[in-house]
Amino acid sequence: MATQQTAITQHALVNGVKAAYRRLGQSSGIPLVMMIHFRGNMDFWDPALINSLAESRPLILLDYPGVGHSEGEMPTTFQGWAAHVVGLVEVLDIKEIDLLGFSMGGAAAQYVALNAPGLVRKLILAGTRTSITPNSTRGPPEIFAALATSRTQEEFKASIALSFFNPSPHGQAAAQASWDRIVSRTTDRAPHLGPELAKRQIESFASNMKPHPRNAFERIHELTIPVFVANGDNDTLIPTVNSHELAQILPFAHLHIYPNSGHGFLYQYAELFAKHVDLFLDEKHAVEEAREVQKFKAVKARLA
Repeated sequence: MATQQTAITQHALVNGVKAAYRRLGQSSGIPLVMMIHFRGNMDFWDPALINSLAESRPLILLDYPGVGHSEGEMPTTFQGWAAHVVGLVEVLDIKEIDLLGFSMGGAAAQYVALNAPGLVRKLILAGTRTSITPNSTRGPPEIFAALATSRTQEEFKASIALSFFNPSPHGQAAAQASWDRIVSRTTDRAPHLGPELAKRQIESFASNMKPHPRNAFERIHELTIPVFVANGDNDTLIPTVNSHELAQILPFAHLHIYPNSGHGFLYQYAELFAKHVDLFLDEKHAVEEAREVQKFKAVKARLA
């Protein structure tokens, strides 16, 4: 079975753009599509997480346009990121997916589910938030600035350690261990997105921070599928309080907060988080229960 370190990069023509993706894990079942964080690409997923998830289901990793192994121009809206994912799934002739979005990937993942109703069976939102809300909370600007402006691989590694992990010795040891695993894939690697092109991803975030009828927060009631919201208890990049709010405003959501960890909790607790994802995705009645809840709410609204 292919792993994060050995999976072969494949390409497909998506919306006129040569798009890169990798398939690994089990050969049958509903695939779990993975949407990576700001400035990352397929090579920056932690193998501890990817390989654990791949033991029980098919996985699809991908690069957004203009990122990593994909050609084209990086979209400047999360809706654009989402359109690329929907297009790739359609080209691969996949009718139903589960979807995991991490950080900015999680913001974009909400638009996959919103703009392609019926495609996403279950949604996992890790270390992320919805679009601007009256209670949105931002982290210290210097944390994001370091991540946004780093140039060399060593600078990017340091910015990941700063923004994804706690500053304690335990947190920084977890950061080093995760980075060592990430760079264990030595062939067919692409560098992180450069700071100039990263500005296009920052534009996506900025547009998501302005109220708009088509943004995720304004449409959050449309997400009637089961959602697993997760974060560390001390996320300084996208403060944990945003995950609490996200779980509260989603119609059918579960929330889990991991202790002594930050934005990179899913790497620090890779095997445990993978088990929790498996439990969530394998639960047989969650989709039906979500539909029943929505029917009940609709009837209640009509009677009100």
